[in-house]
Amino acid sequence: MRKTMVIAAGLLALAGCSIGKDVPLAEQQVTNFHKQLDGTQFEAIWQDSGQDLKNSGRGASFMVFLDAVHRKLGAFRSGKQQGWNDQASTNGHFITLNYLSIFAKGTATENFVYRIQDGKALLAGYHLSSDALILN
Repeated sequence: MRKTMVIAAGLLALAGCSIGKDVPLAEQQVTNFHKQLDGTQFEAIWQDSGQDLKNSGRGASFMVFLDAVHRKLGAFRSGKQQGWNDQASTNGHFITLNYLSIFAKGTATENFVYRIQDGKALLAGYHLSSDALILN
């Protein structure tokens, strides 16, 4: 009987979660990220990020990376979302967004990971892959 109650409580908890409902919140943060990147506001990107990224100990190297992205790829032009993932676990609630992006000097695939916490999307990870980083 107890096992049935635990399963029922778990199902009710899952029913309260609406998969994908926080994706627009994360998408808005991607827009803000690109505006800050274009404005060379690398410190602001770092300050606005969540503890996941800050605890990585990569503060200085992350900002050097953002500077290289901006210098070598130029201004952000547009991006098309290629997919998303909404994951909630005991480690937290994360939205992952993948984009094919066009910059002034080349294209890139971008991967954004946001922790959803207290109604906010906080940058937890950013990855970019582009031949232009190597060739320019």
